[in-house]
Amino acid sequence: MNPAEYERMYRYEDHYWWFVSRRELVDSLVRRLPIPPEAVIVDVGCGTGATAVQLQNYGRVIGVDISPLALAWSRKRGLSNLLLAAAERLPIAPETVDVIVATDILEHLDDDVAVLKEFHRTLKRGAYVVVTVPAYSILWSEHDLALMHRRRYVARVLAQRSRAAGFEIVRLTYALFFLFPLALVMRLLKRRPPPDKDPEAQLPPLPAWLNHFLIRFQRIETALLTRVRFPWGVSVVAVLRKP
Repeated sequence: MNPAEYERMYRYEDHYWWFVSRRELVDSLVRRLPIPPEAVIVDVGCGTGATAVQLQNYGRVIGVDISPLALAWSRKRGLSNLLLAAAERLPIAPETVDVIVATDILEHLDDDVAVLKEFHRTLKRGAYVVVTVPAYSILWSEHDLALMHRRRYVARVLAQRSRAAGFEIVRLTYALFFLFPLALVMRLLKRRPPPDKDPEAQLPPLPAWLNHFLIRFQRIETALLTRVRFPWGVSVVAVLRKP
C-alpha cells in the first residue's frame, strides 16, 4: 500500500462509514464463533489497528503487518502485541491460534493459496478464519491502484482457493449488496488517475449526516448477513474452518 494511505487510514478509520461498517461486520462474525473466552486472535494485515482494538473484546489479539509504518500507527492506538511479518511466513507456532482475521489482505499477495495454507498451519483444529476481499474485476479502479491490489474476486474463486488450502466453508456471501450499483457507477467514472497524479484510495469526504446514514444503513445489511446470502456486492466475505 502507498505509504500516504496509512496516514489517511488512521485519520478515517474510527469514523468513516466504510471502515466502521467493515469493522462491525467482522465483529458480528467473530462474535458468533464458538471460541474460548481467552481466544488467541491474529489480525493479519492489521494496518493502523482499529480492527485489532475491536477484537480485544474476544481474546488476546496479535497484530501482524509487513509494514513498519502500519505498526507504528497501530502503536498510536495503544496496541503492543504486534509482529512485523509477511502473511506468507507468520512467526507463529503451528496449531496455536483460535481465529485469524484477514480483512482485504489476499488481494495484495501473489500466491493467495499459499497464504491460506499458512493460516491453516497456525490454526488449531476446528479454528476459524474470517476473510474479506474486494469483489468483481469490473470494479477495478484508481482505488485498487492506490492500495496496490493484484486482483479482485468472485465468491466462487475464493471458495475454490480456500478449499485448496484445506478449509471448510462455513459462510460465504457478498457484502455491500445494496450499495453495489452506486459503487459500480463511481468506480467506472474514476477508473484511473490523471497521468500527472498519484492514485488515491477513493474515500470522498462526506457530510456528517450522510456518513452516519451509511453506517446505520450498513448495520441493517450486517444484521441480514447472519441469515441471508447476498448474490452480489462490493466485497466477498467468508468464514472458513480448519477441520
